[in-house]
This record gives sequence, structure tokens and C-alpha cells, in this order.
Amino acid sequence: MKKLFTSVMMLLFATSFAFAQDEALVRFVDAAGNVYADGSTINITEGEDDGWGGMEFSTGLYVENVSGEEIYVGSDYEIVSIPNGSFQFCFPKTCTNKTQKGSYTTDQGVLETDAKKDLQAEWLPDPEAYGTCTVIIQINIYTYNAITRKYNLDEHGPKVTVNMIYKDPASVKNLENEVKAVARYNAAGQQISGEQQGLNIVKLDNGKAVKVVNK
Repeated sequence: MKKLFTSVMMLLFATSFAFAQDEALVRFVDAAGNVYADGSTINITEGEDDGWGGMEFSTGLYVENVSGEEIYVGSDYEIVSIPNGSFQFCFPKTCTNKTQKGSYTTDQGVLETDAKKDLQAEWLPDPEAYGTCTVIIQINIYTYNAITRKYNLDEHGPKVTVNMIYKDPASVKNLENEVKAVARYNAAGQQISGEQQGLNIVKLDNGKAVKVVNK
């Protein structure tokens, strides 16, 4: 009987340990707290003015710590396609800016208990250039050795694929439907009375300016 009891206890411990191992320590969410499951594909079709006269397509992703304690995190990301421009990634501490396809690893840093940290990951396309930038992002969990001052990979976390789609010119027209255009300018900065062929810079009543290319 004692042997049976011991066997049952060991089985329960093993099951509990396996369940704990399967529990996610972090997850992808958006600014509103909506969760993106591991393996999700996200399509971003709306861009906005980057504040410098260009366009940006943000992933809109945050990483939320649901482990119940402070942990160390970093990320691996693969730029599968980038037709032009650059992909900027500011997580967890340092910003990187890449212009070529390839696999990259960020630095590592602390993610506090229950914290939600913005990836600040966005595609900055060239003016008058369309296409799709595809990036696969995976969050990793690390341990930190205070003696060697080095981070060691503990486990891989969730992964998502993000397609940032800049098409002609739906990403901007969706924004114009919600706000009013108050002025238009050509590529030389001269005000124009209506849409014209080529680059149009549209000033909106919310203070933003967006670029539209008419062919």
C-alpha cells in the first residue's frame, strides 16, 4: 500500500511539473490587451505618418509578463521579406535598424512582474514604394548569472508572423475616411487644389500628414 501511495504521489508530481512547464511565462498582446496566440499570423494594412514626412507600419505588439514574477527576456526575429526601407526593433532595451533579410537576436533585459512592454517594432518603407515586409518574432526567456554577468537561454516563448502590407494606397485612404483632408501638397511642397498624379502629401484635420501616391 505504501509503495502504491508513493507511486501515485510521484505521478501527481510529474504531472504537475509538466503542466507548470507548459504554462506560458509571456504572451503577445496589443495596446488594448487583446492576446495573440502562439503561432498567430498578423496582417497590418494601415500605416501612419512617422512624424518626419514618411510612413511607418507598426506591428502594434507588446509582450506581457504573466509568470507572476520578474523574468529576463529577449527576442529572435527573422526578416523574411523587406522590399525597401528598414525594419526597426526596440526591445527590450536597445533599438536595431535592419535593411536586409536575415535572422537577428536582440539584447536581453528585465521584464517586471505583470509588466507589458511595447516591442516598438515597425517597418519604415521608402517614399513611393509599396510591398510587404514579413517578420517572424519569437520571445525568449533567459536566466542571468550575476557572477559572470551573462544571460543564458532558458526556453523559447511564443512566436508570431507579422505581414506589414503597404498597398496602393488603401492604407492611407482608410485613415482619410475617418478624418478630413484640409490641404494637399505635391512632392515639391507646393499646395495643390486636388489629387494629382504622383506623390500627394495630404494634411488631415487631426494634425497628421500622410502620403498618397496616385498612378
